[in-house]
Amino acid sequence: MYEPLFAPLRLGSRTARNRIVHAPMSVCYGDTDGFVTRPQIEHYARRAQGGAGTIITENFAVNVAGRQMPRQTLVAGPEHLPGLTELAAEIKRHGALALVQLVHAGRYAGPWDVYEQARRLAPSPVSFELTPGRVVTPAEITTTEIEESIEAFGRAAELCQQAGFDGVDIHAAQGFLLSEFLSPAMNRRTDDWGGSFDGRVRLTLEVLREVRRRTGPEFVVGVHLMSDELTADGWTIKDGVRFVPSIAEEGADFVFPIPATFESLRLPPNVGLYGRPGYGLADVAAFRQATGMTIIANGGLGDPAAAAAVLERGDADAIGLARPLLTDPDWTAKAAAGTPEEIRTCPCDPPQCLRTQLTGAVCAHWPAEAVAQGYLGY
Repeated sequence: MYEPLFAPLRLGSRTARNRIVHAPMSVCYGDTDGFVTRPQIEHYARRAQGGAGTIITENFAVNVAGRQMPRQTLVAGPEHLPGLTELAAEIKRHGALALVQLVHAGRYAGPWDVYEQARRLAPSPVSFELTPGRVVTPAEITTTEIEESIEAFGRAAELCQQAGFDGVDIHAAQGFLLSEFLSPAMNRRTDDWGGSFDGRVRLTLEVLREVRRRTGPEFVVGVHLMSDELTADGWTIKDGVRFVPSIAEEGADFVFPIPATFESLRLPPNVGLYGRPGYGLADVAAFRQATGMTIIANGGLGDPAAAAAVLERGDADAIGLARPLLTDPDWTAKAAAGTPEEIRTCPCDPPQCLRTQLTGAVCAHWPAEAVAQGYLGY
């Protein structure tokens, strides 16, 4: 019924069995020290077992300064290799490509309850509302810290390659560090890392170059790119369209457009955006006009018919699914069998998975036995 979803997908030097991509979503099953855990391995392996062609993990932090969540996994040194290696092997054992999303949280870095007690790095010390009613001011990142961050992304990608992953997805969206540099609203620097368009995009390009330098041409490298900040004086879709060709020229294999930041989602016109079916498709189509690079569409595409239609129109090359695959790891298998009525859908608003992220996300629509057991990693 949904044939376009099940054609092979070329990602750089690799080929996925279909065009369904597990999109990054923070479930936070790692431990408090940043190591991979067994529930985390089982969680991602289960989505691969359910048929997804490519698994991109939630964002793993490239260093402690870039860590946001208390149970967020770190990819910072050789001590993290054993868990990462097991995770990659289990995903690939079930036939999927295995990728890690790499992030530096920038001004969103945690722990938030002691925000002022450490340097929270941002391109400029622009105050913002971290949580409702709480305004904070991050520190301006130094040129030395910028260079350290670039090196951290490269080191993390190299560790992922050593662990057996097929590639990485560089997070330059949603208000994390790289997208902060893109934004004229957040980046008010006057040095070579800010000011002009070329200055603001420099950090993302330097990170991409370092990742590619450390891993070589066979490793899959993509970019999760803020397509439109959706705020006054911010990064626009015109900026995103202008920037995408540069990403391709620097060796990116795919781009994952996503609008808004956690902050701009609170603005009245944007409230509820991520709950709207196909909310990012206009940006995806705009990117398609700007580049021949592989584009993954994401956001409100849990209906197999809607997802297949995106591919039929040629607006994107693949479909990213986050919450649909959290709710039902067999989404892919059920779509392939032509039984969409059997797919479990996300039933709650606000979603329980988001309300339980700090301790390990659970879904209100998992089978009763899984919920009764408190089973993280279903």
